[in-house]
Amino acid sequence: EKPGDVRALARLTHPEFGIITGINEAHLSSFGSLENTVATIFELEDFVTPKKLYKNEESKLAKSYKNKSKLWFSKKGAGEWRVSHASTSIEGTTFQLKRKKEIMHIQTGLIGTHTVGVTAAVAALAYDLGVGIAAIERGMRKVRPFEHRMQARPLQGAWIIDDTYNGNSQGVEAGLAFLKQSGAKRRVYVTPGLVEQGSKTQEVHETIGKQIANSADVVVLMKNSVTEYIKTGLKQRKFKGKLIEIDNPLQFYTNLDQFVAAGDVVLMQNDWTDNYQ
Repeated sequence: EKPGDVRALARLTHPEFGIITGINEAHLSSFGSLENTVATIFELEDFVTPKKLYKNEESKLAKSYKNKSKLWFSKKGAGEWRVSHASTSIEGTTFQLKRKKEIMHIQTGLIGTHTVGVTAAVAALAYDLGVGIAAIERGMRKVRPFEHRMQARPLQGAWIIDDTYNGNSQGVEAGLAFLKQSGAKRRVYVTPGLVEQGSKTQEVHETIGKQIANSADVVVLMKNSVTEYIKTGLKQRKFKGKLIEIDNPLQFYTNLDQFVAAGDVVLMQNDWTDNYQ
């Protein structure tokens, strides 16, 4: 995770197409600045022509960077393809993708409307590569979350959403948006915070605290160096729910079945390994 990484990989792989899914503060401590992060990601444009480089319109940093590519994707569509009838739940996400008279009915096992844009981009790219609509629809129905990435499982009548491999602020925002609209009897959010946020550490975690206050009924914080920043954000948004601070994360996760109740949705985001304590 340093400037030049994307260029080195592109020289090795010679990509014909590119998809820039997003840019944020992740690994900021190794990049040094957001400007370096953005420039590194866009090293890809030296290898992929503008007509074949998709960019995430919902990423502020990707959208603000000036380059020749006009291929955007978002919840609204991808390139010339338009999205409609988007819906998400614990079971997955569905939407319709349309270009002129051509229609794709997309259904995946991925959770959250934040997956719609990039899924639409993948479907549009597959079509450009000559894959038929029926084959695209069939393939999309097989898509499931990676392990520990918005992965849902039932527990004692509750739903646990394991997003413990998430490590960036946009992922946190997307997960909290899903939790907010989940319709759960009790919306529970569990996190230690994010690592490698560099000079943005306090700002990022105060913002996370504010977002949590708008989405959760119960907040469980694994105590560490960023806990107070998250609590500041919660206080600024006048969080009225229950706040729990945990000194022993392993014990909490091991006994999670004793903590949850039927009807809960519990979102667990990020993990904090020993080297970041």
